[in-house]
Amino acid sequence: MDFKTVVENISTSNELKRVSNAYVIDFKALSRTELEEALIKTAPQYYNRENLQKTLDICLYNDSRNLRTISTIVVKHLLLNKDDYKLESRKLNDEVIKFEQQIIKKSNEFVISKKHPRKDDLELFSFVLGTAWENEDQISKDEKNLIVKIQKRLGISEDEYMILESQLGNFPKTKNILHNNEEIEEVKRELQRMGLLFKVRNDDGMNFDVIPQEVANTLRDIYQIEVKKSGYSKLLSDKRFRSKDYLFKIIEGSGILVQKYLKMDELKEIILNNIKPSVLLGGFNSKDGLSNDEIYGWVKELGLKVSGTKADRIRKILEYYDGYKEKQEVELDDIRVEWFNKYELLASRCLEELRKSQIIVKDLECEKKFEKATDYIFQVLLNNDPLDLIGSEHPDGILSFNDKFIMWDNKSKETPVNLKDHINQFDRYIRSSEKNVASFLVIGPSFTDNSIEEAMKYQLLNDTVITMITAKDLKELALKWKAKKNNESFPLGYFKQPGKFNSNLISY
Repeated sequence: MDFKTVVENISTSNELKRVSNAYVIDFKALSRTELEEALIKTAPQYYNRENLQKTLDICLYNDSRNLRTISTIVVKHLLLNKDDYKLESRKLNDEVIKFEQQIIKKSNEFVISKKHPRKDDLELFSFVLGTAWENEDQISKDEKNLIVKIQKRLGISEDEYMILESQLGNFPKTKNILHNNEEIEEVKRELQRMGLLFKVRNDDGMNFDVIPQEVANTLRDIYQIEVKKSGYSKLLSDKRFRSKDYLFKIIEGSGILVQKYLKMDELKEIILNNIKPSVLLGGFNSKDGLSNDEIYGWVKELGLKVSGTKADRIRKILEYYDGYKEKQEVELDDIRVEWFNKYELLASRCLEELRKSQIIVKDLECEKKFEKATDYIFQVLLNNDPLDLIGSEHPDGILSFNDKFIMWDNKSKETPVNLKDHINQFDRYIRSSEKNVASFLVIGPSFTDNSIEEAMKYQLLNDTVITMITAKDLKELALKWKAKKNNESFPLGYFKQPGKFNSNLISY
């Protein structure tokens, strides 16, 4: 989400005032509307590189150990690696704790053996950390500054720093005690006051912690993040990186010494945490890295334009994998299954039958549960995670489709859906989209005959496909796909059908 959209969806006036603290003058005296206007006006200060670098330094060298530790985990390791740089607030707290647990686990497994190629550097840095922690349960700002300088000089990665500190019993806190929710929330509030973190709320009343797109772009530039970790992991799984010799060459060329006995997954973990993906693909000079033919073939396989230089094609590959979406976890006792089982009744607004089945109590629940059941179809049965949507002016769902979106909207009606009655609403969603819309799905009980003509007319005038699919057809498609393909992702290109959806075109 861009800065303006984030500001317009900040949940409370107190949250607005908190983020205004960073750069808005006299923010305490302003009304909510005035605060929003002032924040949008001062937006460039929030993503100015110099300002952000100063803010990150304040976090890194702060007297508060909690702020030093949690801020880096929240901003660098978690949110900048999340889709749209946002996560439900409660889940973010859980992921901070999980991250800390993983570091402690790694520290218990990590051994600096006599044969370790970086034995001397790691032992020296561990000694420096041990000395700094020797007399107190805190490290001063000056000590932290010196440690960071030594870390950079010895080429110690951030993961290694945390692991070694954990081995000394001082990560994430003294005696390896994990941070609790209260401590994490306190740091998040401080990050809001610094203008690094914002809190927004969706239609269901769920709070999300988010970094606006413009701020995230500058932070990624500072941290030299080219591809989010989930996408980088996917990229590393490609067949072109099955050669240990190639991985060794890239690692050693980056100045990291490793033993030949390391396994593929260990080598890839080193690359993931220490080497930029552009270096993995392109090497260290124009004649290095993967061959031009390999890069060309990869771009072609991804369905991207192959024009340009080798560097251009590498950039296209990185952009593709940076857009790779994390698979969301689904609860085993998903309540949406009940709504999916009554999907056609929800689409047709069979209110009396839905009440008898205890699916709804109030009539208003029909539309919401129709939407949630559709989420279930795409996420679980068709294995394509919908995006989390913030605010009210948006379609019922959005899916990522290469560098574009596929949108959908549910129309729960007792009569056939007449597309012309809703076309202006759909047009607003399409025109306000941050990315081009490849197809707009309309899901309903049935459609009037003239709706097909309306869909064709819209495509001719606007170059966006409108596809109409009945709830019955979508449900049958989802069940058939799940039965035949299980966890394979449904190719979303099948939804680019102008007019009425034809399930006979699908290859199972």
